[in-house]
Amino acid sequence: MQSLEEEIGQAIFRRTGKGVELTKFGEEFLNYAQATYDQFNMTVDFCKYYKKDPPLRFSVSSQYIRFANLLFIEIYKKYVSQDSEFSFLECSFLDVINNVSMHHAEIGLLVILKNIKKTTVNLLKSRGLLYHTLISCPPSVNVGKKHPLYNSKLSSVTLDMLKGYPMVVFRDSFFNYPSDIYQIARNIRKCRIIVSDALTLNEFQTNTDAFFIGAYTKKYQDVNPHAGYRTFKLQDERLALELGWIRSSSRPLSDLGKEYIKMLEASFKAAPSA
Repeated sequence: MQSLEEEIGQAIFRRTGKGVELTKFGEEFLNYAQATYDQFNMTVDFCKYYKKDPPLRFSVSSQYIRFANLLFIEIYKKYVSQDSEFSFLECSFLDVINNVSMHHAEIGLLVILKNIKKTTVNLLKSRGLLYHTLISCPPSVNVGKKHPLYNSKLSSVTLDMLKGYPMVVFRDSFFNYPSDIYQIARNIRKCRIIVSDALTLNEFQTNTDAFFIGAYTKKYQDVNPHAGYRTFKLQDERLALELGWIRSSSRPLSDLGKEYIKMLEASFKAAPSA
């Protein structure tokens, strides 16, 4: 212990007539040393436990994209027999960016407005992220059974047809494409319902005459996990959208990441946007 004190140039213990006690520096030093010791023990345990291969880890962070989690479940089922940790983080546009830039998620899935794509991509680059386009698509209008449009024979609608009905939006709607939707649709809605999760969005569309504007692709028609929905193409070129994915520029994709992206790409090839 004396050698350690000499090496760091500080007294860790104070010798008194009653014995030995920690100095003020020693108390702080012990806190840091304990954390280091705990981390060392965790590393030793890891090496003992995983004598062959470490567990599979894969994480995706996504905006509300209705089929992304279904594909995630497919890839999970393929590897469920192995030691693994899978996480799917559904959150806002900015939270998706933060999750990927901070390496909480390997892949992020985003919806962006095409007429501000350049600005959005520059934002992503500033956070050390690479953006890849999956599909370009028109906007959609989603309604539940309590909306009059649900029983119509139409395949597309206009904003004027939604006049007077409440609009459900996510809490980050003042950034990226929802902010433009606000400006364009402000004269046709009578109220706005702000939600923070997909479950509440689904409940509002199931139990009220509210509508939701998102991205349109036939994939939503072919794989629709929410019974009682109708999806219409929205006739408004100002709201043309794009689905894409991001990853950190400092980390290559894992084998699981590459497999998930291939599943997404194959899914869209099988179900074009129009």
